[in-house]
Amino acid sequence: MTDTMSLSDSVLLGVITSAHGLKGQFKVKSFTDPQSNLVDYGSLTLSSGAIITPRLVGVNKGLLICAANEITGREQAEAIQKQELRIAREFLPPALESEVYQADYLGFTVLDSNSKIIGSIIGFHNFGAGDLIEVKPEAAESLFLPFTGFLVHVHLPQKQLVMNVPDGLID
Repeated sequence: MTDTMSLSDSVLLGVITSAHGLKGQFKVKSFTDPQSNLVDYGSLTLSSGAIITPRLVGVNKGLLICAANEITGREQAEAIQKQELRIAREFLPPALESEVYQADYLGFTVLDSNSKIIGSIIGFHNFGAGDLIEVKPEAAESLFLPFTGFLVHVHLPQKQLVMNVPDGLID
């Protein structure tokens, strides 16, 4: 991340997973909906601070295959593997009334359906089986909770999420 764009004023749009072919193409796991929207944002910042402008070449097994003028060969594509693709928050369109960017939930307190505090949201993940939130209890290791289908209510002014936590998931 560069000095001019911190994690708090940027939004993660995807991650480069690997090089693809010999001409500098690369595979991207996109977090946009639909996933092909990632290329519509124009120039994106890599974790290294470099800026690239990806364009869509194709889709394979749920990953975008992209090219960028800044990446001209396989070695360059391999050098950007595992790097995040971020955009400055100011370049995103405002969320619709019924939408919230996941990044806006970072730092929110998570409560169970009995109003017991579970912890604070420190991240979002999707390993292929649905969205998970990473929650850090005050005196314990972080834990992952299913997000999709388990969110009961959002209290935006109080920065709280109420979750229906499956029995046995938390001691």
